[in-house]
Amino acid sequence: MSLQNALNKVFMALGKVFNVPTSSAYCHARKKVKPEIFVRLNEIVCKNFYQANDDGQSDVQLWRNHRLVACDGAYLSLPDNAETRAEFSVQENQYEQGSCVQALSCVLYDLLNDIALAAALGKRQGEKKLLFSQLWAATQPQDLLVLDRHYADYSVMAYGVAQQREFIIRLPAQTFSLAEQFWHNDLPEQIVTLQCPVSQQKFVKEHNLPKQLKLRLIRVKLDNDTTEVLATSLVNKKRYPIAEFKQVYGWRWGEETFFDRFKNIFEVERFSGTSPLAIKQDFFGVLFLASLESVLSKPDEAALTQQAQERKTRTLPKVNHAVSYLALVEKVVQLLVSKRSPEKVLDELHHLFRTNPTRARPDRKVERAKGLRYAYQLRFYKYVKKLLA
Repeated sequence: MSLQNALNKVFMALGKVFNVPTSSAYCHARKKVKPEIFVRLNEIVCKNFYQANDDGQSDVQLWRNHRLVACDGAYLSLPDNAETRAEFSVQENQYEQGSCVQALSCVLYDLLNDIALAAALGKRQGEKKLLFSQLWAATQPQDLLVLDRHYADYSVMAYGVAQQREFIIRLPAQTFSLAEQFWHNDLPEQIVTLQCPVSQQKFVKEHNLPKQLKLRLIRVKLDNDTTEVLATSLVNKKRYPIAEFKQVYGWRWGEETFFDRFKNIFEVERFSGTSPLAIKQDFFGVLFLASLESVLSKPDEAALTQQAQERKTRTLPKVNHAVSYLALVEKVVQLLVSKRSPEKVLDELHHLFRTNPTRARPDRKVERAKGLRYAYQLRFYKYVKKLLA
């Protein structure tokens, strides 16, 4: 809807119809709002979720007393103007009119509890730089970092060990020399010692990191008969059985589905303004709403599961995020700043969250369509997929 219609809707929810500002006045007023307010709100949501479950009967999901934390990045397409070109990155191609402005977004994500712990938005760069500079503070000692091959780097591993963070990292097939021999033998696992490479010695010295690491290489065979190699700091074979690592790394797919919701259901790239300030407000605001929706929908997820178990259904229902997120967006003004009772608003939200649940069949596999024309892909994601959400 247009900006003025959105303002009319918000002030009707507040019960202040005769105080509706013009869209121009709103655009001037939002310049006074720092994006950091949404970062702080997201921190409060996460902190309250973990603290509320510190009573000995925790609903926080852990694996062998470790919180599973993933970090991944995705590029966002931004409005193209002089301000965004100066603050973010310009992606060029072979066509004169084909350049576009992009930003790298990185999200630190609790895999088992479906919560975005922190996020960063910046220029195109190595994802590990954003992890170190802006996201590391949201991790905790004994967290288990589950990372893709983009993070298969000595600095990431050594930094984690020095900060009492464990890790599981998928190794690339050709560029990680220590595992090259392991790729070609038939051993299910192997303990190796990784020496600090020359290129990382400066970073290691500056941060007082260990100059060698003891790693456990684990071979994982996927359902499609391909093989992957994982490197982990969890070298205790009795405490951490090899049979569980395939599932643990498989949980990393939860961050991929989060980015799918973030871009296609939450529509983070549908910015309400063209300035860098407006882009950051929208990005961190949507992240806060995504975390709030995830936390508020957990009781409904449990209720749907219990109901399915009582009925002995073949599949377990899940909260439909396309439904629950929209319901939260419609009610968030009443929940946070209106004079309505928060308990009544929450009752309405929990009722809406349980409508039209999704049911994922565990053995169902949908082959990825490859080789499609770009125009067809664009139409599918803009219209067909949103219609089926």
